[in-house]
Amino acid sequence: MAEETTDIVGKDLLEQLMFSLYPDAETIYREYLQNACDSINEAVESGIIEKKDGHVTISIDKFHHTITIEDNGTGIKADKAEMTLKQIARSKKKKESSAGFYGIGRLVGGGYCRLLSFTTSAQGENVASEMIFDMDKIREILEDDEDNRSTSEVVHSVTTFRNDIPEDPLKHYLRVVLKDVLPDYHDVLLNEEKIYAYLQQVAPVPYEATFFNNLIKPNVTKDNKCHSYYGLLNTVKVSINDFVDIEKPYEIKFKGTEHECIDENGRRSKNNAPINEIRFFTIADHQFGDLAWGWYAYTPAGTQIREIDPYTNKRVLTRNIRLRCHNIQVGDENVLNKYFKQPRSCTYFNGEIFIVNKDIKPTADRSDIAPTTVAKLFQKKLEEFFRNELEKLYQEANKANKQLENIRKADEEIRKIKESTELSSESKESELAKQQDEKQKAQEKLNKIIDKRNDEKQYPSMQTLAENVKKQFDAYQNTPATQLVLPPDPPLPNPLKTIDEKIAELGGKYNDDEIAMVKKIFEIIKKRCPKKHAQIVESIKESVLNDLKK
Repeated sequence: MAEETTDIVGKDLLEQLMFSLYPDAETIYREYLQNACDSINEAVESGIIEKKDGHVTISIDKFHHTITIEDNGTGIKADKAEMTLKQIARSKKKKESSAGFYGIGRLVGGGYCRLLSFTTSAQGENVASEMIFDMDKIREILEDDEDNRSTSEVVHSVTTFRNDIPEDPLKHYLRVVLKDVLPDYHDVLLNEEKIYAYLQQVAPVPYEATFFNNLIKPNVTKDNKCHSYYGLLNTVKVSINDFVDIEKPYEIKFKGTEHECIDENGRRSKNNAPINEIRFFTIADHQFGDLAWGWYAYTPAGTQIREIDPYTNKRVLTRNIRLRCHNIQVGDENVLNKYFKQPRSCTYFNGEIFIVNKDIKPTADRSDIAPTTVAKLFQKKLEEFFRNELEKLYQEANKANKQLENIRKADEEIRKIKESTELSSESKESELAKQQDEKQKAQEKLNKIIDKRNDEKQYPSMQTLAENVKKQFDAYQNTPATQLVLPPDPPLPNPLKTIDEKIAELGGKYNDDEIAMVKKIFEIIKKRCPKKHAQIVESIKESVLNDLKK
């Protein structure tokens, strides 16, 4: 009966799955990575591999316009491969540990290439299976209004399958290949740096080592519940070409900020604002239990995190608090902004919230949370948490920052008045009294914030903020007045040009065939040289390009 129901589903379903459901091209990497993680987790549970050995490798071949994504999960047995790979919107993933829910992500890459292939083998079998989807044929059928075939009929007519490819019985994998990526998507899908940055944010990868050792590890142990959840967090090794083992890009400083501080020589300077600590938390309900857990870090003195880091001129990849399910990002960096009273409030923090309740799931396109009873409750709890704790925290930080600045301005004016040769003694006395009064008012307001560091009624982050404010003020007071003049901002660096951009600049001197030859040579060098010599390879490329421009 189920098969008959599937047969009457019109071909328009393919239009939705391949060309409409995921409008942002880079999401294909997330979808295939999500399926790969589920397969790896299954392999771990089956004892085929250890958790530390799970690996997803992504190869981007810009010269041949091909993308290959392969995992070392369970693979699919030969007698089930054809049925499994042809099924549409019929997912067997019902485990709580599964990141995929709807069984629709398999064909998502088809909308961006001419041929989509799946090759797979299971442990213990000496053959591999291969399924190829002819995307040009699918496009022709979908554009023909007179063609009324069902989804299953179209799939059968555009696929070729074989399960007699010789393979090592010890191997187990699923390999997805997008051949002939369409020209409109080359700039996105074949751009290693863009996809690397995208996966740093989206993929279930480990934290950057310094951030983990200095902030995650010492702080997560302070909360037993979050420590337990962290131990269960799904992570996997992911690599792209020469980018080995991608990591989440969080660092011990807030990229995208300009923070005034007193350096080791006692001078005021500007730098990215440091992260002093991060706070772990859970979002729970008395009826449904824990809904999510997470962590956040806030900027000192209410410093807003910019979209572009002023010191590197690169996009900031860790701005805002991100939502994750099975450690895969849901939506973009702005998905949680709506839970603040003021959406821009989110840009004063970075952090992550991990969904743990099985009834809270992403929408089919993973752009947000699907509307369920528990999900609506979760959203309400998020709003309460953001407004009652986070928003108050950054507002208090802003107040402290303002009063510190008022004290600095008053001191600067006092210095100028004392050094003035134009003011009479009477005028000096009057102006000095006025500035002393302004400084006293600012000091009193600042003290109210500082006093909260020992207030047990305040939550830990507010106490930490108060302590940081005191440290800033103490450092200011202990710095000689002659050193309080802030040096001019350094000029912003020019954006670094990629190798591809530098190759493109050769267009005025060389023809297309000659430029293609240069690209091919670079590809060969890259593939033949060991990854540990990647920096040497890049230096060689730079040298060759500089010579060609002469």
